[in-house]
Amino acid sequence: MSVSGGIVLLPVLFPVLNQTPHATFFQAVNIFLVIASACILNLEHFFLHRKKLKTRRWLAQLLCLGFGFAFISCCLGITFITQSNPKNTLTMYLLGLVTVAFLWDFEYLETLLLVALTSLAFTLVIHFSFLSPEQAILNQCVSLVILVCFYFLSRIMYSYRATHFIQLKEIEAKSQEVQKISLGKSEILGVVAHDLRSPFNNIEMLTSLLQKKNLSPEQQQQYLDLILASCQSSKAIINDLLVVAREELVNEIPLEKLDLCAVLQHVHLEWQSQLQGSRNLHLQHPPVPVYANLNKERFYRIMTNLLSNAVKFTPTHGTISIKVREGKKNLHVEVTDEGIGIPEKIRPILFDRFSQARRKGLQGERSTGLGLSICRQLVEQHGGSINVASEERKGTTFHIRLPAAR
Repeated sequence: MSVSGGIVLLPVLFPVLNQTPHATFFQAVNIFLVIASACILNLEHFFLHRKKLKTRRWLAQLLCLGFGFAFISCCLGITFITQSNPKNTLTMYLLGLVTVAFLWDFEYLETLLLVALTSLAFTLVIHFSFLSPEQAILNQCVSLVILVCFYFLSRIMYSYRATHFIQLKEIEAKSQEVQKISLGKSEILGVVAHDLRSPFNNIEMLTSLLQKKNLSPEQQQQYLDLILASCQSSKAIINDLLVVAREELVNEIPLEKLDLCAVLQHVHLEWQSQLQGSRNLHLQHPPVPVYANLNKERFYRIMTNLLSNAVKFTPTHGTISIKVREGKKNLHVEVTDEGIGIPEKIRPILFDRFSQARRKGLQGERSTGLGLSICRQLVEQHGGSINVASEERKGTTFHIRLPAAR
């Protein structure tokens, strides 16, 4: 548009140019290019930013194809009319095709359509140029060679740009992956530095106190219990970090068809033994077996994380329930507690790794912010999904959806 606009202004600056043959037509062609360019830009701004993705792509292809054909047609007009003698004067026509091949990107069918339209326009111009049959055939043959060259040049440029675009996308994806790994590394180092430092400091302090000889047996036992609790806390943090590191390297996990009810019965018995009556744990499931494709070890980890979370926020003698429901294509597992609930503002980040939603339990239990992130990762490896519903001071329910095994 800038070049054509400059050409339009040249006769104003140099009036002698108005005396050249076909100057009026030449000016008209350049004015048309300026108007066409302005229209294309306005249409792009009006349509492409206001339509859906599929519509934007279709409009972009149509606009590029139309403007490419208009540009070639103008070059063709300059070739046959402004130069008076069409014989061996295909320079502008060739230049227009080469310019479009280098600057426009057309897909396979679009390139063929542009070649067909250009060939038709060339034939019409030849017809109205009143050339002798020999000159018409010669020009058609030259045009055919030029169009074939244009087609292959256009495909070469398209392939080059497509390859370059794919390489850029791959580099961008690798860069994002490296940034993600770097961020994960920083997060893990932060957890190690912050969460592990506290229990080790406690162990160091309590050990120093135990070295004093004037402690009563009761005080010694109390300090030993605190040291044991700090060791268990550190072990839990390390185990969570190991699970995260292991699961990041696993794309698929081995699954087997198992009775979900039987698996949960085993989980129920284990947790009843651990709770020793401090919480009421109920299990409700269909009277008949329901089957899912499970990895037993990882599914136990899911239930352990959810139940330990429920225990952490449920008062003593509160009720925790596990419920299994059978749908048409899916199985639903619900873990419900009567705890303090989850504030609405932290629910959107609840399943984030090293989530800022982590809170101390009712007994002061610490959290790494990894448990629910691990749950989501493991559930997704089973082909399922997990979400939460909660109301403050009334309780929380975690919903797990798993594909039913057939």
